[in-house]
Amino acid sequence: MIYIVIPVHNRRHYTIGCLACLSRQTITAQQVIVVDDGSTDGTTEQIRSSFSDVVVLPGDGSLWWAGATNLGIRYVLQTFNPGDDDFILTLNDDTTIDTTYLESLLSAYQAHKPCIVGSVSVDVKAPQRLLYAGTRLNLLIPDIENWAETRFKNRYDRLKTTAPYLLSDSLPGRGMFIPRAVFDRIGFFDEQRFRHHMADLDFSVRARRAGFPLVVSASSVVHEFTDATGVNLQSPMSLRAFIEALSAIKSPINYRTRYHFAVKHARLPYAYFTVDMLRILLGYLRRQLNVISRQSQ
Repeated sequence: MIYIVIPVHNRRHYTIGCLACLSRQTITAQQVIVVDDGSTDGTTEQIRSSFSDVVVLPGDGSLWWAGATNLGIRYVLQTFNPGDDDFILTLNDDTTIDTTYLESLLSAYQAHKPCIVGSVSVDVKAPQRLLYAGTRLNLLIPDIENWAETRFKNRYDRLKTTAPYLLSDSLPGRGMFIPRAVFDRIGFFDEQRFRHHMADLDFSVRARRAGFPLVVSASSVVHEFTDATGVNLQSPMSLRAFIEALSAIKSPINYRTRYHFAVKHARLPYAYFTVDMLRILLGYLRRQLNVISRQSQ
């Protein structure tokens, strides 16, 4: 059985679309658990009306990604008591998937077990634009190499002709296929230190250290709505907005989150954190200078 845990909050349109994709899967041995963290847009009511077999768990709006995902996982473990041959798939609602998606994840697991299987990510508006295909993680200096950019030049066709599977240093939570044994070994997502961003990074790093290879399946594709994510660091941003992003929960540059990751995983944690924050600041300044340069031309 595959138990699919999806945290949601006020994105009814995306949520219903994602659930519709799951209802068309070639593998029917699945149970979907949606954790609705305080939506006010009628998400829960729409799910219960359109997908009566989906379990909806309520939140009060304070769970964020890690807390909501953990709530769903705990519900699965306590209610269904999954066995060693059962899986939990973490999935975001701002994605669509093909009908053979679950089948491809299971095939990848069978070829590399025991392991965690991660999904390739492409742009839903441009399916050949590759967004994620594995990483190389440097824990000496703050550097996460995104192979989608460096190895495959953001082209999904290049990935497909390279290899069906890749071994990665980390995995994202949007499409992470996890056997029951992983939770028995390392526990849940760290919702205290990583409420939203980096919870999946931390979890996958801990799982790899515990002996579970991280396998990216080239045929397991999630189509991502890139404009539905949190803070967009590539867009022009005022100094005030940048400063606010440094402490915003939904921001990937939240300094507390990045500090916790450095202390927990880096070889030289305080040097790692300092360099990481300097890199973020210099990146912001470089983008601002580029904007000024374009405006002056």
